[in-house]
Order: sequence, then structure tokens, then C-alpha cells
Amino acid sequence: MFSPSEESSAPAVDNGPQDCRDQGGQGSGGDDGPSDDSRAGDTPDTSGPRSDSCCSCPYIPRRYVVVLLSTLGMVVVYCMRTNVGVTMVTILDEEAHMKVGTQQAKWNLPSVEWNTRMAELLHSLFYIGFFLSQLPAGYLTSKWPCNKAFGACILFSACLNVLLPVSIEHLGYTVSCVIRFCQGAGEGFLYPAAYGVLRHWTTNNERGRLVAAVLTGTYAGAIVGFPISGLITHYVSWEYVYYVSSGLCIIWYFAWLCLVFEKPSHDESISQSEYEYIIKNQGKNNIEYENLKVPYRHILTSLPVISLSLCHFARNWVIILLLTNEPYYLSMFGFSVAENGIYSSIPHVLLVLCTFTSGYIADFLHLNPKYSTTFIRKLLTGIGFIAQACCFFLLTFLKTGASVLVVLSLAMGCFGLSVSGWQVNYYDLSSRYANIIVSISSCFASLAGVITPLVAGEFLSPDNMMGWNGTFYVTSAIVLFSAVIFIIFGSGDEQPWANPPDNIVLIPKVDPLARKPYTVVNNKKALPKAGAVYIEPSPEQLNKVVHRLSSTANKQ
Repeated sequence: MFSPSEESSAPAVDNGPQDCRDQGGQGSGGDDGPSDDSRAGDTPDTSGPRSDSCCSCPYIPRRYVVVLLSTLGMVVVYCMRTNVGVTMVTILDEEAHMKVGTQQAKWNLPSVEWNTRMAELLHSLFYIGFFLSQLPAGYLTSKWPCNKAFGACILFSACLNVLLPVSIEHLGYTVSCVIRFCQGAGEGFLYPAAYGVLRHWTTNNERGRLVAAVLTGTYAGAIVGFPISGLITHYVSWEYVYYVSSGLCIIWYFAWLCLVFEKPSHDESISQSEYEYIIKNQGKNNIEYENLKVPYRHILTSLPVISLSLCHFARNWVIILLLTNEPYYLSMFGFSVAENGIYSSIPHVLLVLCTFTSGYIADFLHLNPKYSTTFIRKLLTGIGFIAQACCFFLLTFLKTGASVLVVLSLAMGCFGLSVSGWQVNYYDLSSRYANIIVSISSCFASLAGVITPLVAGEFLSPDNMMGWNGTFYVTSAIVLFSAVIFIIFGSGDEQPWANPPDNIVLIPKVDPLARKPYTVVNNKKALPKAGAVYIEPSPEQLNKVVHRLSSTANKQ
């Protein structure tokens, strides 16, 4: 195979048909090929400019761009989820007009009269839609480009979010419930698509901290969302909360659309060294096949997957309880709407810091060969969940706002340590089926989104602290039970069903969107062998060679 140079006069180097197959001929498998087929060195330079580019600008590794934008996507969508929680304070609190800072905000408070059961049902319907779309999302993200699914689900939810102020104030409770249900159904694609994107853009030795960084965004959304929602509601008007958060989502979507591709093989701006580095360090698990059947029966009956799903259920229970009711809980201590929004974000600040740190802790422990992946996952999950269960139990004894904030922050910080335990565990069990396992786990865990608001609505209907104590008892029990099950049945080892059986003949996919199966070689880095004769191919000759290789791959 010839390597034409269109940007320099360097002679082309014959990489042979094998290089063509590795870089583009397999398509979906081409960018995820096994390490023994890669030409990457042990320590590639991923920080310099592309070898085929004349630009002298510093090169930012594309996988870090993908991780950064994925994190920001999680931030803006979870920021948007806090909107309804803050609005419910202005609806349910009879003294809300005394807790806003301007006449304009006071006159613009919602005029509807809803009770706690109606508010919690509105929250619950979001997660009913989320629950119903999980399994279809897992299947469809294995067929569709995950980067497009991830961006589209956030854009869809943002467009519906703009309609909520009108529906709450003018169209009635039923229309608001329908909009929240549709929002949940759209966001059901969020996690399967995110894990599908990260599958192709993260490597085994970096996955702990990069995945933890993206998951940090799910918790950072509350840090941004609660203060913004509280301040806008306090000083301006409650409707603008929805317009601001939806606008942030739409701006993010266009950045995502322009900068993020499904796989490294589709990104023309990625450097050759980073591209080869990703191929080498991903191994064989990311090769995709045309006739591969997903082992659903083995996944659904796997004890590690079941224990993982229980942890996901406990996580959803806690996060949904706080996202939907934390401002209402803190209002019991006499805070204003603005103070409520700011103080509600404090526990999530510590959660984000501990989540981000947990990725580095997990990767550091992996450097020590005496610590197995199973031990590391169970250690971080056990510490995080058990400590959080104790903190929620302690909340039932506290009577002041300051002490509640401290203990609630400690609870969320401890929970953040568990993220690099159970929440990265999907890739340990099977990198190939990570998005499928996430969809199954999320489907079960989204039941917490349906149950939590309803349970909280029953406990909190008397509108006193005894109801909150009952809610925290149930929360502690669920978190503690999940920790025990994961410690007993969890695993960090690749499962027997994670890879296709050896006795089955599979056909690698040919991806027409993969980047061109040749590379431009700089004359200073590659010199021709003595006695070799190289001929610069014409575009017609090159197309014939590519067509021949693609036909051969299809036949095989």
C-alpha cells in the first residue's frame, strides 16, 4: 500500500495491506483493533502537533476534548434537572413570598396550588419515562452512533424544558406531567450513549479517571443548577430559570456537534500518535462484528451485574431524593430562596471533589499488582456506601441548619469515593457490552426515580421533621443493603460472556466512515530503505487499491 503525501514532498512509505486493514479496512473494528496489530510505540507522543499538519498550534489530545465535552454535557443536563425542585419550593412553601428579594420576583411567583403528593408525582413521572426508555436506549445505542444519541437526548430535553413555565402557570398540571414524562423518556438515552462514547475514546489504563471525570459532571450539575435557580428565582422571576438552563444545553449541543465524533477513526483532526496509542491500549474488546449476538440471558443472570444494579438503584435513590427535595428540606430551617439554592449546592461540591479524586485513587491502586481490580472496586464502594448510610442515619438526630449541612456534605463526599468502585465496574465486566449493561442497570435503577418521590410524598405529607426522619431511615437501609450485596457478589474480572466464543466465525464490520486507510509520512521521521523504489500513486490508483481491500474484507 502506498502512502501519498499531499502536504509535503516526502516520499511515501509502503506500509503493506496489513496497515490499511488496521487503520480503516475493518471500519468499526479498525479503530479498536488488537494491540498486536498496532504500529504504536510504548510511549507515544500525544501532545505534539499532527505529523501531517503544517499548523504549529499546540495539540490537545482529542480524547481529552471528548471527555471534557461529555462532562459539560452531564453538567448542563443535571443543572436543568434542578429547575423543577426549586420551583416546587415556591409552590409548596406558603411563606415563599416573604423569602424572595424583589417585588418583581414576589409578584411573579407561580399562582398554582399544588400539594406535596402532586409535586412528587410530577417528579415521579419524569423517572417513569426514564425507566421505560432504558432498554430501548441500550439496544439503539448499539446500532446508532452514540455521540449523536448523547447530544440529541440533551437537546430534546432542553427544548421541552422551555415549555415547562408556560405549562405550569397556564396549561395546567396534566400538561406539565406529560412534558416531564417526555423529558424523562428522552434522557433515558443519556447513560447508555455516554458509556458508548467513552468505550471508544478511553483506554484501559486511563479509564478510571476519565470515566470518573465524566461522572463528576452528573454531580456538578447541582452545584451550578441550585445556586442559579435560587438566585434567579429570588431576584428576577422563576420562569427565567428554565430559559437559562435550556439555553446552556443548546449552546453545549452545537459545540458537541462540531467537535466530537463517534470514534477516533472518524476524527480527521486526531494525531497519528494518539490514534495508534488508543488502538494499542484498548485491546481486542472493542472490535465490532456484523453477526455478533448480545448474550442477554447471561448478562441478566450474572450476580456481578445484579449487585451492580443494586448499587445503581441506591445511587439513584439518594441523588433523586436530593435533586427533587433538598431545597424543600433546607427550607425547614428558615433559609431564604437564594440561601436555599446556594446551601443546596454545598453537599454536591464535596461530592464532585471526592468523585474526581476517586478516579486517581483507583488508578493509583491499580499500579500495585497485589491489589486486584475486584478488591479495589469493593473497597471504594464499601467505604463510600457504608459511610453514607451512617451519615443519613445521623441526620435524624440533628436540629440545626448548620449541622445538617455539614453531615449532608460528608454523606455526599463519602458517596463520591464509591464512583470509581461500582460506577466504573461496567467496563471491568465487559468493555464490549458496557452500554448494554448500563441500560439494564439503569432500567432497574430508574425504578428508584419512580418510587423515591412517591415514598417521600407520603412521608412528608404531614410537613414536619418526623417525615424527613422516616425518609432518611429508609435511605440508610437501602444504601447499606446495596453495599453488602456488592461486597459479597461484586467482581472486577472480565466475565466469561464478555467476548464471543472461539468456535464461532464472526465477520468484522467494514466502516465507510473510518478515516482514510493511509497516512502521510514526514521525511525526517521515516527514511526509505536502501535499494527500495517508491512510486507516488495517482488518486485513481489509490481508489482501486482501497476498493480492492474493502471487497476482500467484505468477502472474509
